[in-house]
Order: sequence, then C-alpha cells, then structure tokens
Amino acid sequence: PRIAKALPKWVMPDHLTILGIVAAISIAVGYILTRFSIWWIWFANFGLLVHWFADSLDGTLARVRHTERENYGYFVDHICDAVTTFLVCFGLGASPLMDMRTGMYLAVGYFMLNIYVHIAAYSMGVFRLSYSRLGPTEVRILIIIANIIVIFWNPVIYHIFGQPVRALDAVGILVGTGFLIVFAISVIKDAIELDREDRAKRIDMNA
Repeated sequence: PRIAKALPKWVMPDHLTILGIVAAISIAVGYILTRFSIWWIWFANFGLLVHWFADSLDGTLARVRHTERENYGYFVDHICDAVTTFLVCFGLGASPLMDMRTGMYLAVGYFMLNIYVHIAAYSMGVFRLSYSRLGPTEVRILIIIANIIVIFWNPVIYHIFGQPVRALDAVGILVGTGFLIVFAISVIKDAIELDREDRAKRIDMNA
C-alpha cells in the first residue's frame, strides 16, 4: 500500500495493467534474442521485475484509491495472467534455451491447473492462489535465478530421436509434469468431496 500511495495521481490501475503486458512481451523478446547473445536474458529478467511491479500494484492501487471494479478487475487480471504465461513459455520455446514443445507442455500444464483453480473457486468457494507455499512472487524469483544459471550452465544432457534436450528442457518437463500431477490429484480429491456433499444434501432433502 505504501508504494501505491506514493504513485503520482495520473498513474491509474489500467496503466499498470498495460505496463504488465508490455513487460510480458519484453520477457518473451528477451528470451528470443538469446539466439544472438545469451546476455539478452538480462532483458528478460528486467521484464520479470517490471511485470512483478505492475502485477502486484494494479489491484492494490485500485483499492487504495477506492476505484475497484470487481468484475472488470477479476476478468482483466486473469486474462492478462494467461497472456503472460503464453508469452513467457513461447519466448522460452523460441529461444535456444528450451525446445518449443517443452515450452508449450509447460504452458498446457499451467493452464490446466489454472482452469481447475477457477472451477474450484466456483464449485467450492475456495480460490487457491499458490501451491506448496509458492506464490507469484516466489515463482518470479525462481525464474530469475534459473535465467542467471543458464547463462553459465545449460548443457545438452541427452538426445531424443536425435534432438538435443538441454537441462532447462528437463526442468520444464518436470515442472509441467508437476502441474499435471497436482491438477489430477486436486481434481480427484475435490470431485470426491463434491460428490459426498451433494449426496448428503439429497439425503437431507428426502429425509
């Protein structure tokens, strides 16, 4: 709130939302430009920091100034999150750091888990923003650390059908698979719970 209060009056939440999208594009561009020099990854890191700033403050600024638009804010925020995820994963896949198939696998895993979160919020009234104590800020920090590591170390660790698989591909596959495992476990667990609740309601109605 302190940072939001310190922002100039002419800065509006929508400006921060637009800044977040521009930052997401910068992240993708930074990754793609590593085709020419690995040091462009610092541009991607800069984009991640700007995106964190914008994404963290747009809603806070609206609340501080009492200009909340609940439905609009919810809609725009999550649409922008989806666009950002695609841009980051596409940028990685279009770079020499990761295979495009790995990048898209990572995106699909994230999107499936994200879809589950919103369906669970509607069905169960519980909105989970993070898993295993990893929220958006922690994820960005981990990405920046990984970006710094691959500047110095991202070897080809094996080949599949003659195609090189780098260390970052292995990380992407593990993370994407982790998303899908959490998705599957959460869906089964919640489906069982919802079925139990609905059966109990039906029994109460017939009693």
